[in-house]
Amino acid sequence: MFGKEVKVVWKKRDKYKRILGGIYLDGRWVNKEMVAESWAWHYKYFSSNQELAKAETAAKDAKKGLWADVNPIPPWEFRKMKKKKAG
Repeated sequence: MFGKEVKVVWKKRDKYKRILGGIYLDGRWVNKEMVAESWAWHYKYFSSNQELAKAETAAKDAKKGLWADVNPIPPWEFRKMKKKKAG
């Protein structure tokens, strides 16, 4: 995989100036693969993409990756918890 070029398709940036978009490698949608393999979350607050939702549901049902944990904490919730402890 090293040395290959990826294609990033995007339309906007978030409030932190991060690019929001899709990553493609050799015609594959990497975003969906990461969710399907349970290496990433589908952040439904900002994305209503049904393919990602189905991929996450299937990963949850199979208890794959991060879904093998009894109580996985979404990154956005984890950050909120850290802020509360710090403040």
